[in-house]
Amino acid sequence: MQLESDQLAGQFVLASEPIPRFLNWDHCELGSLHLALAPGAKSVPVVDAEGNQLGVLLGTPIDLAQRRVIADSYSISEKLEDVNDVDDFIETHIYSLAGSFLFILSTPTKRRVYLDANGTMSLVYDAQARLAGATAAALLSEDQYRQRFRAKLYKSLDVENAGWFTGDLTAHAGVNRLLCNHYLDLDTWTANRHWPASPITVSLDPTSTCTRIFERVGQTIEILARTGKTSVALTAGSDSRLLLSCCKNLLREVSFVTVKAPNADVDTNCAKRLALKFKLAHETLAYCEATHEQAELWRLRAGHCVGGNNVKMHPSVRALEGRYFVGGLGGEVGRGFLWLNAKPDTVIDAKGLVSRLKLPQSDEILQSVEDWIRPISHFDALTILDLAYIELRMSSWGFCDTYVKPNQCELHPMISRANYVDMLSLPPDLRRKGEIYFRQIERTWKEISEIPINKYGNYRDVIAPALAVVRNPKRAYRKALQIMAASR
Repeated sequence: MQLESDQLAGQFVLASEPIPRFLNWDHCELGSLHLALAPGAKSVPVVDAEGNQLGVLLGTPIDLAQRRVIADSYSISEKLEDVNDVDDFIETHIYSLAGSFLFILSTPTKRRVYLDANGTMSLVYDAQARLAGATAAALLSEDQYRQRFRAKLYKSLDVENAGWFTGDLTAHAGVNRLLCNHYLDLDTWTANRHWPASPITVSLDPTSTCTRIFERVGQTIEILARTGKTSVALTAGSDSRLLLSCCKNLLREVSFVTVKAPNADVDTNCAKRLALKFKLAHETLAYCEATHEQAELWRLRAGHCVGGNNVKMHPSVRALEGRYFVGGLGGEVGRGFLWLNAKPDTVIDAKGLVSRLKLPQSDEILQSVEDWIRPISHFDALTILDLAYIELRMSSWGFCDTYVKPNQCELHPMISRANYVDMLSLPPDLRRKGEIYFRQIERTWKEISEIPINKYGNYRDVIAPALAVVRNPKRAYRKALQIMAASR
């Protein structure tokens, strides 16, 4: 496919030298850095207490303290030169934000890129060429994109079905992914972990901790609803129910949407029940399958790093263009998604972790995961598995397709540093039970908790697991391998 400028809407390129490739993009200088923004990409200048520019925020950052989507500029009431630790400065002033963003720091002494708490604004980089950007398609010429494509690994990972390039790997040789909780040093062009610096303290008051999470989620949705038309995902899942509970006082300000996807009858069934019972403004979006050309463009905009059902069904959500779409990703961080039967002293090595991720044991995958584990090997097993889910699964699988729908602003309000710290602080026994949010949903809006989660509420709940295996035997097989690996 020809790599044209308009196919890369919403993307960007960052370099140490001027970027002449896409002349119709917006070009700006950040000190000694050069930033090129494709049509649709949003940037906001960041300044210190004296008005000196520190860099820019890309994406849709949300200031909960000021109750606003940051659209003009963001002022920090401190000078970077007055602090000893840059990472502490960034934690205080950048990771206090919600929304979806990345931050480019550019001062005479520091040039770095920081992602948000889960890397929802994806970034890849070519260290040899000293280029960073949204995807490999933005960094490479058409010939380079084709020649450097890792076809063998792509097939081994089964990307066309549900696989992905984990760790710092991408579908192209020489192009690496920046994982969340790491910054990219633009002087050395190396990735460095900056969070967490120490173990997270276990909460002594889980109820108050959950209350804070729900309050932040509700505040984020309220800010979006005051800023523009906002629709919230409504399914049968627990995280969707969490979002609904946080919207209890916003039912006149937001609408709810459900995609009538194949094999998702339980979602549409439950969403309709909720909508009717609680008089929600709800729309069901018809399933629309992508054409060959649309699917190829989707893969290109994701750098060919992920595939699966989203490639086929993405035209189904075209109706959401021009509004904020609120999703529920991030909630599983609080439920120990990769724990299975692990204990704090369980030995976590690359082979075992790759099995938990349900990925093949190829040399490249094992080496990338081994390199990832090394700097955090002093943490207990549960912390390592939590970080693996956030970084090796969500950051590299969940958000490598950030730029595939450039006219749609998708946000996940459970994702923020404050929310993740609170989720990770919840006592392990509560997290393992997987019910940590449900009690808070009951306290927030008891009536919606009375409709079963992920169930029809009739005989169909008995036959649904068997049907799922028949429909997707590969997924069931991978899950069985994951469980067996964990048991070993």
